[in-house]
Amino acid sequence: MSIVNVGNMAVSQASYNRARQLVNKRDTNTPKRASDVLAALQNMMPGWNISTSSSNWGEGFRNIEIDTATLTRMANDPEAMVRYKALILDLEPLVPELEAWAEQHPDMSLDFGLQMALDGSLRAVATVRTLLGGETSARFDLTGDAPSWQSLIMQKLDALAQGETTNAQGGRSWQV
Repeated sequence: MSIVNVGNMAVSQASYNRARQLVNKRDTNTPKRASDVLAALQNMMPGWNISTSSSNWGEGFRNIEIDTATLTRMANDPEAMVRYKALILDLEPLVPELEAWAEQHPDMSLDFGLQMALDGSLRAVATVRTLLGGETSARFDLTGDAPSWQSLIMQKLDALAQGETTNAQGGRSWQV
């Protein structure tokens, strides 16, 4: 798989090309607002819960939070629109991996989402619940120097399931 660097993240060439096509089809004379961009992203990724707040996330694996400043930047800068859309399109292959992880851990339930920042960085947020009522949440940043953030997510989820790292408050966290 060919990789392209966009901002401080790497995405697949296929996602970048698809994002470029989507942006090139956009009517550049039509003024856009952050709410228009959010609606377009939701339309582009049916089945995903794309919102401006993680408090709007649903159960499952298809949650993305994009801050309003990022949406505004996407509305005003076609190149930023390409970069962010490519990042979002690149998330689709992650879902089967998360579903497989959930099947391998039948004694746990997983809620998962990604937070996208203005600088293009991603933060993964995972909450694991056990059948006995235990709950652990983890947040970890995904940086551009990670060889594959999808494999990094799976690695961190495995560590979370094994309870390898505990912070002072009893939760798990990693900074990558």
